[in-house]
Amino acid sequence: MLENTLKDLLINVTSFAVCDIRRGWPLQTPQLGTVSLHYILRGRGSMIDQDHNRTLLNAGSLVICPPDYSLTIDEIAGEPFGINQCTPAHSPHWIRTHTDTTLPGVVILCGLLEVDSLTGGSPFDRLHVPIYLENSNADIRHLFHQLFQELELSTLGTTAMLEALMKQCFILLLRELQANTPEHPWLLTLEAPELRNAIEAMTQNRMQRLNIDQLAERCHMSRTVFIERFKRAFGMPPQRFSTELRLRYAARLLNTTSLTIQRIAERCGYLSRSQFSTAFKAKFGDDPDTYRKKLSPAKDGN
Repeated sequence: MLENTLKDLLINVTSFAVCDIRRGWPLQTPQLGTVSLHYILRGRGSMIDQDHNRTLLNAGSLVICPPDYSLTIDEIAGEPFGINQCTPAHSPHWIRTHTDTTLPGVVILCGLLEVDSLTGGSPFDRLHVPIYLENSNADIRHLFHQLFQELELSTLGTTAMLEALMKQCFILLLRELQANTPEHPWLLTLEAPELRNAIEAMTQNRMQRLNIDQLAERCHMSRTVFIERFKRAFGMPPQRFSTELRLRYAARLLNTTSLTIQRIAERCGYLSRSQFSTAFKAKFGDDPDTYRKKLSPAKDGN
């Protein structure tokens, strides 16, 4: 099912820009009405979403922003540097935040995309929160740097080349998201649209555990049919799938936030820290505190 969606995918690049953000002069993206990508080419910054959650961004980080969603991206550390120019390919929305290149900064490749499929509708229609990849793989990084070089050249066939490179990027992104961040309902419902309501319930209500009958009812199926279709689509029963989602979400919170272990346990539907730690260790081999310290030894996570 996902293979057919990718085969029929139509991608139109409406705008690209290289955004130079300087310390004290953040980039604020308006609600653009179309999906946007933000790839960190150089420097170190942070992203603040509409719920005021802050996520660290390093070179190679990538953010996929839903339509009608605004972000704030700022610089947090680094040495001063400059680039020759920072102008949009087609759109007046993207600008340099400050002309003083002696200020530390972060350089971001930003793009606006219209994505549709021959079967109707955009894969991003049900994407409501930003998707974040901490460090995209080497193939994705190579393609984004090719995009950057193509923008600098701005010669015959640039628009066609940008669209071809962007489709490659998008497919590689889907592969990486499918392998590493399966908690996103947007991605999951591409594979099993008939189970969409159950998946969204699992991902949007992590603090409470819905039973099988409630999930089946949301999909307008009997309990037996729901379990059978769920196993066929995802290779595991709904209860185990829900647990996997919550633990993967917990791992992401440990990696990208400074929330306490207790607070993360509560956000993921566990009644106690000890219950959460036992489940987390069974899944990842380390208790939450050890897992966080291995990821970021310099950060005091609890």
